[in-house]
Amino acid sequence: MVKNGYKSMFLKVDWFAFTIPDYQDEDFRILESLGYRIEDFEDVSGRYFYNAGLSLGGYCNIYFNDKEKKLLTNTSPTHNYQWTGQGSTDLAMKIDNDWAALFKELLRLNAHITRIDLALDDYSAFLDFDVLEEHLKHGYYKSIKRSYNVVKEADSNSIIKGRTIYLGSQSKSSKGSYFVRFYDKIAQYRSKGQLPPERALETNKWNRYEIVFTKKKAHDIAEKIAVLGNDEISIIYKSVMNLLVQFLVPGLDSNKSRWETCDWWLDFVDGCEDIKLSDPERDMDLGRMLKWLKVSVVPAVQMLNELAKIANMNFYDCMANVEIEQYSKKLNRLFNNNKNLSQSEIRRHFIDFMKEE
Repeated sequence: MVKNGYKSMFLKVDWFAFTIPDYQDEDFRILESLGYRIEDFEDVSGRYFYNAGLSLGGYCNIYFNDKEKKLLTNTSPTHNYQWTGQGSTDLAMKIDNDWAALFKELLRLNAHITRIDLALDDYSAFLDFDVLEEHLKHGYYKSIKRSYNVVKEADSNSIIKGRTIYLGSQSKSSKGSYFVRFYDKIAQYRSKGQLPPERALETNKWNRYEIVFTKKKAHDIAEKIAVLGNDEISIIYKSVMNLLVQFLVPGLDSNKSRWETCDWWLDFVDGCEDIKLSDPERDMDLGRMLKWLKVSVVPAVQMLNELAKIANMNFYDCMANVEIEQYSKKLNRLFNNNKNLSQSEIRRHFIDFMKEE
């Protein structure tokens, strides 16, 4: 069961941020070296004591000090780069998923890594969230972290639509911290009306088990990966997860340290070593999105148009007049990754969309 389950698990870097001295990043040359074009970025407000910012679709952001503007108190002569979840997938594509090489180069340039999220995507739902919650509730676990929290999302009928289990404090310590969160990723996608990866559509399951490292903890992890290489990321993930929590079989002994670890948890952490970094392109493809629209969306739209005709209306006109405040990070990344395709390539995708199955 474990081996089969682990065929449906994939590891990825899901958030990444660092700061680097201004003199090491003149004219944002790091951005260019990573395959981005500065002209694709738009100006945004500064954050984190920086007075200016640049953003690509909200998923790749840079904060810095514009010398022509007044400097803020407590600012520093650095550039602050951050890639969100969608941004980290985009960055992985540009660096051929070679995070070790990227970390090594950034450390050589005196960059300070400020956040890394290591996410394990499970398309078999190997871990049962009900079981995890019950063990935490009754104290059937041991951890170096003192606190846990369970956040549930429900609809108007009080039916649970999503759940996130946090273990460890999310406090913003100056020294940095690390914590784990388990959550229902496919429920999150559906609540936002997003297209899940093919694997999630095939199994109708998608759990994510994510370890978040900040500040010094993140920098230490980056140094380890830079030295050990990409193949050791899964071992690092396993060792940290096992340090963060072990779920136990309740025993009669009052000393919890003598309780045995649950077999299913041992199976889970032992199997982590065999998991490799996933393909960063798996959840973002123009052709696949069009195919999904054709199967899952177009029939509903055509039916709505038939109803609109009864009222002497055209539903396609209604859609054209709907104002969208902004695209999601996922849609922004899809647009940015495809806008430079040739006209013929883009046409081919839409012609395929119109073909009969």
